[in-house]
Amino acid sequence: MKKPTVEELLKQIEGKEVQAEWDRRDELMKRFNGLSKSTLNTYQKEMEEIPEFKEGVLKPTHSVTWINLALFILFLKWKEENRYRTRKVSAKDFLLKLEGEIS
Repeated sequence: MKKPTVEELLKQIEGKEVQAEWDRRDELMKRFNGLSKSTLNTYQKEMEEIPEFKEGVLKPTHSVTWINLALFILFLKWKEENRYRTRKVSAKDFLLKLEGEIS
């Protein structure tokens, strides 16, 4: 089975009810059926620790969090790329490789 490209994933998600560039955590869990709150917490903390994905999380107040859909999908693709690797690909190298494929 062919893996979807980032562009295909973005098109698929844009077809959902709520069309936005940024989503709150609850809306993100609705978009990604089966994404649990604890998994989202883990992913959010990871994104905040990695400079390349840090800009994808906005926390204007203690109770409001916004996550950028495009960066979240890239983060998930990066995690998938590193799933079974002993030598992990850095987020920077992954994004540079991705830019090279798109250009």
